[in-house]
Amino acid sequence: MKSRDMAPARVTAGEISRNFGQWQDVALSGPVIVTHHGRPRVVMISAEHYAAAGLAEGPAGFDNDSALQTAETARSAILGHMNEAFVALDPDLRIIAVNAVFEDLKGASAAQLVGLAWTEVFSAPVQALIGEQFRRVLRTGETLEFESESTVQSGRCFGVRVFPYPGGVAAVFVNRTEERDLRARLDRAAALETALSVLPGVATARLNIRGVLASMDADFLRLTGFSEAELRDCRLSDIVRPAERRSLTQAVEHALQGDAPARLPVTLLVKDGAERTVELALATVRRDGVPEGVLAVLST
Repeated sequence: MKSRDMAPARVTAGEISRNFGQWQDVALSGPVIVTHHGRPRVVMISAEHYAAAGLAEGPAGFDNDSALQTAETARSAILGHMNEAFVALDPDLRIIAVNAVFEDLKGASAAQLVGLAWTEVFSAPVQALIGEQFRRVLRTGETLEFESESTVQSGRCFGVRVFPYPGGVAAVFVNRTEERDLRARLDRAAALETALSVLPGVATARLNIRGVLASMDADFLRLTGFSEAELRDCRLSDIVRPAERRSLTQAVEHALQGDAPARLPVTLLVKDGAERTVELALATVRRDGVPEGVLAVLST
């Protein structure tokens, strides 16, 4: 089947900016329609298909200069609607194009940046890492991805994608600070969970948004003497001394509303009929900033 008989591939402007090398390969076998908000905006085709369509010299009445200007306008439109910072460099690693996000990142206009060497734009710590990736892509034509700490905005981390670009090489910078911080918090949470698991006399349970026991660790089950099946869908207040249930219920409600962590003594009614006094700490569990439950930590 000829490529012209194939349905054109479709890709968003954001996706093509992140994976330009991949979509450049797709365009070798057929047109690629670039969309913005779901509407076709630009078509990318290979040089071979461009020439085969008779556009290299242009059909009668065809204005090559106008076509080139249209292509440049289309490229600018794609770069202008990207949320990521974009920079393109020539084989000597001098800047040939940037978008508005990159201008904001560097605090300089395109007119000030274009023509500058890479080493004039980024500080020494970054030059060694990113500069080498640029040179590698120029040598091999491959696409590379890595993370780099920002030397412009302290504490920020950027994901960098370097790929071949007409006339040289280009890079897209994506702010990954929140992702990095989330990974760090998850790592700390995992370490805390591991530490708690070997600390005697500490048990944990999670209450859902209704204040019902949703999950319990093995220490919690040993502490209460009940099985997970027996406690499933019970409230924590169901297994404490009746006189303490109101204060515990109020503390759980405050935690479900996102209030500050609370600490209070409670007396558990364990399965064998005995009572066991413990210290209870309650903290809000959030998802996307919204309370979705409570973490209960008990220590004897």
